[in-house]
Amino acid sequence: LSLIDKRIATQNKIIKKYESLIKGIAHKVAGMGKPNIRISECLECTSSTLQESDVSEVGTYPVYGANGIVGYLNGYNTSDEAIYIIKDGSGVGSVSYVKGKCSATGTLNILTAKQDYSLQFLYYILKVFSFVPYKTGMAIPHIYFKDYGKAHIFCPSYSEQLKYAKFLSTIDDKLLVEQNILINLSLQKQYLLHQMFI
Repeated sequence: LSLIDKRIATQNKIIKKYESLIKGIAHKVAGMGKPNIRISECLECTSSTLQESDVSEVGTYPVYGANGIVGYLNGYNTSDEAIYIIKDGSGVGSVSYVKGKCSATGTLNILTAKQDYSLQFLYYILKVFSFVPYKTGMAIPHIYFKDYGKAHIFCPSYSEQLKYAKFLSTIDDKLLVEQNILINLSLQKQYLLHQMFI
């Protein structure tokens, strides 16, 4: 068990290294040139009226909320790819990239790319974008696309966007592998503990 604990600690360090690498590269790319375009010029924003109470434990397509998958439905409001961004609450401004048929609850804004813009590239830029100046509300913070959509970001040519997105997504894939290893190690530890107390 102590060996597994050491391996879990090492795995957590590996994951943090990959996360900081992705963030560091995204920061570097975001600062490579002068901000040249408004967020609203390259992204479109829609909202969902779906509530967590509307979803079920079984269904064909996943439904995402502020903390990841919250349930399933037999329909969907995202058919290809989207950036889901938490628009209110403690995790306000957190972004995630989704691909395939799925849905979002009302706590999220759904961002899609306009023509000649890579959504995946913009996702990495938004991961390091500061939403702090655009937060409103004291008790429950909110962000609105009409506000942060006016902010300027650096956006290179479409071919460059694709190149950076591919590079960063390759590291993200490796990060996912390492996270799955951590899950398996944790399950192994739980199993051994369970066997000890039968």
